[in-house]
Amino acid sequence: MLRGLYTAGSAMSVNARRIDVVSNNLANVDTIAFKKDEALSESFEEVLVMKRGGTSKNYNYSNDGFTASEYDGKFLLNAPKGFIKMDGKTELNYSHSAEVRVDDEGYLSTFYRDGNKSLYPTKGHRVYGQNGYIQVGDGQVSFDDSGNVLVDGEIVDNIVYKPAANVIGTMGHGVRIERTETLFEQGQLERTDYEFDLAIDGKGFFEVETTFGTAYTRDGRFKIDQFNELVTTEGFTVTGLNGPIIIDGDNFQVNQFGEVIVDGETVDKLQLHNITNTFDLEKVGSGYFVYEEGFDLAEDEFDAAVRQGYIEKSNANNLEEMITLMELYRTYESNQRMVTAYDSTLDKAVNQIGRL
Repeated sequence: MLRGLYTAGSAMSVNARRIDVVSNNLANVDTIAFKKDEALSESFEEVLVMKRGGTSKNYNYSNDGFTASEYDGKFLLNAPKGFIKMDGKTELNYSHSAEVRVDDEGYLSTFYRDGNKSLYPTKGHRVYGQNGYIQVGDGQVSFDDSGNVLVDGEIVDNIVYKPAANVIGTMGHGVRIERTETLFEQGQLERTDYEFDLAIDGKGFFEVETTFGTAYTRDGRFKIDQFNELVTTEGFTVTGLNGPIIIDGDNFQVNQFGEVIVDGETVDKLQLHNITNTFDLEKVGSGYFVYEEGFDLAEDEFDAAVRQGYIEKSNANNLEEMITLMELYRTYESNQRMVTAYDSTLDKAVNQIGRL
């Protein structure tokens, strides 16, 4: 009974956090270049449930029915009569199925995709075999029908865990917030015809120098300061290939490649980045992103187009966020009723049955 109370309580806590995130998205539907957030939840580790005493034992665990399918260099594993054993955040995790890949150190590991559907290379948990972590190196990995792990055709371990006979199954402990992800889908471009308004049509960021270091933004509402430098609305310097971009002339243009043209002459080019490790960025201030401590910029070739006279609107949709908020409130209320029911039952057990 107490486990049910904790499960419902954890769901309420998760929903409260998700409501906060969605409410913030809703409040910023008109904020230029705002990128909405999503609170990602996960279940606690599945732990083994064992039977104490008694003579009835569970002898159903085996390698039978094991299947493995490969897609995009990853494997979907299923062990309907056994378990796949792996590390967890707080304790070992047991599951009848798992999606695994070969990590950067050559071990079989689960993996994680962020809210932008990008693979998060530093996440995931290593999988156990009969001899500990399963190291496969850079060889050709495959599985047979018994759960044996083969590297270049040679068996190196077995991935199916068969627990003791007194194990009756697994049990979870509710859910928790794993992290809050920023979704970087492009917002709608709106035409302003103002020469210093710039927008990126595609993936990418402007680079700016701020009081908190190098930052990246999609907000292209720029202006000229008293030193004829191109700056953001907050006065932060917009970075070019040669440093600050000096606008010393009357006719200011930016072409689709980000080249800055003043009075018909190319004077500089915007520092534009197609960032690939966006999952390591964190929001700072209004529309700015910086790297978390210990992480550095990783990027691909910039192939988007810069649009002059346009701004990018928020990617948060008013209707979608309202619908999500209503669903979260209903879910929160449902879990609240479950907590109330558990509390009422416990009250009767202590104050009424306990007196008998």
